[in-house]
Amino acid sequence: MDTSTAYKLIELNRRFYDTFAAEYANSRSAFQPGIPCALAILGHVDSVLDVGCGDGRVARALAAGSIPNASAVHYVGVDFSPKLIGYSPPPGSPLLQADISQVGWPDVLAPIIRTLPHIAFDAIVCFSVLHHLPGADRQLRLLREMHSLVKPAGRLALSVWQFLHVPRLQRKVVRWEEVGLTSAEVDSGDYLLDWQRGGRGLRYVHQFDEAELVDLCARAGFEILETFRSDGATGDMGFFIIAEAN
Repeated sequence: MDTSTAYKLIELNRRFYDTFAAEYANSRSAFQPGIPCALAILGHVDSVLDVGCGDGRVARALAAGSIPNASAVHYVGVDFSPKLIGYSPPPGSPLLQADISQVGWPDVLAPIIRTLPHIAFDAIVCFSVLHHLPGADRQLRLLREMHSLVKPAGRLALSVWQFLHVPRLQRKVVRWEEVGLTSAEVDSGDYLLDWQRGGRGLRYVHQFDEAELVDLCARAGFEILETFRSDGATGDMGFFIIAEAN
């Protein structure tokens, strides 16, 4: 995928999440079991970085006691969308604007990292985010950046959507020509999905093969500890990875 196509897809998603921030947040108001389960597997941690935090649903899960000593966890979230960050943010949980599609985004965290005991986070979570980043090179770069922000033997909890086996979501796939692209200009596994709450919107999504995502994590320096599927009407629309930084 060339750079101009990737930037077009990134901008498409930027417009979507800023335009439909309230509708998207409200559609995710009820907790699916996958995130609390992944947080519980992380075990006792003192600090958590939430990459692609949206409106702070992980902070709310922590407040609900999803991990031991959750009330004392130092939580920080980052997201590219000011509208999502600003939509009903959880009290006492800093949500910072940072564009994770761009090199240098971790710089926004520097003042916070200096206050952490290990000058790094105990754990990083990245739920339903990586599939919105176009191109394997950018996906790998984000994983490596997260590796640089977590302490040695720190944990990563990651999830991506799995939607092609669900007929209702198959019907949401639209042609690339709607955004002025062709299938030849995007990567295998890339899709354009329709949204119709509060108006019509379009999002770029990559459907990961499980082996593809496991390989990317390994190349970024993470050892896979556990994988599972959860969430959605079929109970398997999210693929979760729990990994350790080596």
